[in-house]
Amino acid sequence: MNTYIYSYRRDSSNEPIGRVLATSLFEARVNISKVKRLDIDLVDDLFKIKKINDHEQTDKKHTR
Repeated sequence: MNTYIYSYRRDSSNEPIGRVLATSLFEARVNISKVKRLDIDLVDDLFKIKKINDHEQTDKKHTR
């Protein structure tokens, strides 16, 4: 499983507003649509979805 983060498309800071575990980008889109109770097409319009790797996950845990 991979971790995907998502942020609002209109947010210039790209601050993540959530994360989901999924095996592919398509599955991540489906999971986000279930969490936000939106149609998949709206998820694409509203959010940027980015796969994060293991190093990015561990770096964020250890920063203060």
